[in-house]
Amino acid sequence: MSRFGVGRVLVLAAAALVVSGGALAAQEVIDLPAADRRLNANFDEVFRVGSMNGELWETFGEVSSTAFDAEGNLYIFDRQSTRIVKVDRDGNHVSDIGRAGEGPGEMRMAFGFTVMRDGTVVVGDLGHRAFTLYGSDGEYLRSVSMGAPGSMDIQMGPYLPDPDGDAVYIGGEGGIQIRMGGPGMAEPTTRPIERLALTGETTLSEVVAEGWLPPPLEATEGRTLGSGGGGNFQISMPPPRAFEPELLVSVVEGGVAYVDSSAYEVNVTDASGSRVLRRSIVPEAVTPSVEDAERERRIAEIEEESSGGGGRVMMIGGGGGGGSSNMSIDPDDMRNMRLESLENLVFFLEVPVIRALASSWGGTLWVQRRGDEPVSNGAIDIVSPDGGYVGTFAAGETSIPSSFGPDGLAAFIEMDEYDVPTIVVRRLPGAIN
Repeated sequence: MSRFGVGRVLVLAAAALVVSGGALAAQEVIDLPAADRRLNANFDEVFRVGSMNGELWETFGEVSSTAFDAEGNLYIFDRQSTRIVKVDRDGNHVSDIGRAGEGPGEMRMAFGFTVMRDGTVVVGDLGHRAFTLYGSDGEYLRSVSMGAPGSMDIQMGPYLPDPDGDAVYIGGEGGIQIRMGGPGMAEPTTRPIERLALTGETTLSEVVAEGWLPPPLEATEGRTLGSGGGGNFQISMPPPRAFEPELLVSVVEGGVAYVDSSAYEVNVTDASGSRVLRRSIVPEAVTPSVEDAERERRIAEIEEESSGGGGRVMMIGGGGGGGSSNMSIDPDDMRNMRLESLENLVFFLEVPVIRALASSWGGTLWVQRRGDEPVSNGAIDIVSPDGGYVGTFAAGETSIPSSFGPDGLAAFIEMDEYDVPTIVVRRLPGAIN
């Protein structure tokens, strides 16, 4: 199992290989076929919702995610308008769930959501530092604190529902888990994947798997970016890291599947044991030309994001004594800091082979490989958790669905020329669902 450290800055490859070698010794290794078996992505469309010229309920702002329940109802999280839209399996509007506000059942700073198979909606709310639960009818049920009273625990998504209900899994790309501790608190040595039980007043966490953690880097010197709360403030950040292997997680029956390295290796931990599914696809080495191209790509990305202009960025946070403190950041300062940070850009030795991982309603794994460019999407392999290889969709033939539902239903988020989101529901054949 190839898990590399920081290339050209820290020499960690040898130590990482020792660790991974020990892991492999305790796991079954299944080699998938070397050659692709082509799959056809001509999925039948069931319905679509979302249009600039549609009805008021389907005028979406920022659709961040979707989810299905066991009846085939689709739930659409519109983060911009702070609501969850529920439609039935024919695309008819059923209800809007949640609204912005400070009280019980209202969303103060919703970060992510998911839906249990019985239709229970779970919203992770950073503002309330709790999970807010709604029934399938949209009525507020209760809240579950993210930590014990007085703690500062934060468990931000993405959230993956436990098929058995009453719990969500967290960990992986985009997830933030903060554990506040006192002096002497040990630094993490792994990236944990946790199952959070939602049956009590506070989440009960169980670590179900531990991914490899790339080594930490020291923060760069702080830079004054803005003012607020009676004075200026500084932001310090570690050097940016290019091609760092992300922790990609999906849920399978009785456990999880995850990717934590640059190689084509999918780890599966479930009721039947632990195994590694791998293909003989070699990661690309990061050469000086690859480094130069990545720097140029990041500079272009920053410039494009900054080209829209706009005013100062406001950060609103809680202050001491129950008050609040507002801080503003000049966007030009933020842009310049991001550009300067690229001078210290740290490169890993390899470009990871796998870019995304998801599991269907029936548990089939969708594994997206990188494309021709280091930061691009390529072919998607369909495999079963026990190591059966179904086939491969060629690059560009389909994307991984935003969510999977029963009876082969799958939702895709598509953007029109005006960046207006449309949710298209298609039906997948049984072999890939």
